[in-house]
Amino acid sequence: MPDSKPYLRSRWAAAVAVACAFAGQGNIHAAATPESLHALGSGFGRISPLGLAICGIVIVVVMAIIVVAEIIRTDSKQREKVDIGWQYFQEMATMKRLTTQETDILKRIVEEGAVSSADMVFDSSFIYEDALEAFLKENSRQLEKDETQYALLRGLRVKLGYSLLPSEVPLSSTRQLEEGMAATIFDNEGVPMKGRVAEVRERAWAVIMDEEIPPMLAAGAAVNVSLQRAGDGEYNVNLGIKATRLGQRLLYLPHTRTLERKQLRNWVRIDVNIPCRVTVMSRVEGWVEGSGGPSVGMVLEGRMLDLSGGGTCARFTSPIPQNYKLSLNFDLPGQSLRGVQSEVMRMTSVVKGNREDFEHNLKFMTMETAAQEKIVRYVFEKQRIDSQMRGPIKIE
Repeated sequence: MPDSKPYLRSRWAAAVAVACAFAGQGNIHAAATPESLHALGSGFGRISPLGLAICGIVIVVVMAIIVVAEIIRTDSKQREKVDIGWQYFQEMATMKRLTTQETDILKRIVEEGAVSSADMVFDSSFIYEDALEAFLKENSRQLEKDETQYALLRGLRVKLGYSLLPSEVPLSSTRQLEEGMAATIFDNEGVPMKGRVAEVRERAWAVIMDEEIPPMLAAGAAVNVSLQRAGDGEYNVNLGIKATRLGQRLLYLPHTRTLERKQLRNWVRIDVNIPCRVTVMSRVEGWVEGSGGPSVGMVLEGRMLDLSGGGTCARFTSPIPQNYKLSLNFDLPGQSLRGVQSEVMRMTSVVKGNREDFEHNLKFMTMETAAQEKIVRYVFEKQRIDSQMRGPIKIE
């Protein structure tokens, strides 16, 4: 076996020389660099293939240990995050006054929906609907046998606040529909039939038709449904009819999350309380005697509830059917607007106590630029004041 001492001394000398060179020792650098490089090179030449293999294995093992340690650390943090999420989940369940049954089924929804942090189902209707869809798919057979679970889910939705969403939050599921929403059913030939949402359950929802259900709208028939949501937009969806109740004019439809949303307006809308007057200019095209509605020339007094550059919502004691043309008069501070041509887009009945009023969404049809600028200036000025006093405004 060759003597290793000269080899070790040469490696040590090389290391010292290189270290001194980087330390800025000029004289040592000049004298030692050639020898150190020679010694370093000869030293590397003496490393055997087995030594290289051992070094490679050691490096791989060290890297593997580092990777495993990082995975363990990350997994530990993830478990900690999950634990915190469940802790907040329990606190929110208590705050929402969920029963034991409701808490248990919500836990199952979170688990089967693979929600990253359990408490997120209390913060987002979208996350809840995603998780609920996975839960319903996984437990469809069990739910069909025990329909009381659907009632439990409906009560849970109400307590979570996901049954009546603010108009600023778009709908992501038909389970979020509101009773009373205007609905138009189109058959496979495109013939429209008016109705409104009658009931919304977790298993299905129903539309009550204004007229008798025609024979072509039977169970299994495909229809297109257009839904109008006040302050939000129009939603369209294609569905197959689950069942009908001819005597009650009810169509039962399955739930879906494939809603297509079309925003109604792009104007800033503000709440107002302004007296107004409308004159009926024309009825619905095709109107016949005896079909109801105010006569042409009739004047109605009411109040505007909101206002934008594109239209208004006005309340009257008498109903004005959709598509009626009106002439609208109202006053803004320091200015009067007369003869604003408007069309009724939607009409909704509002019952308070023993009194029934009717809210109408009116679209401004033709208006002078100067008049529209007056409205826009008023809206933005009131917006500025309201935002200072009450916080952010609503955008449509």
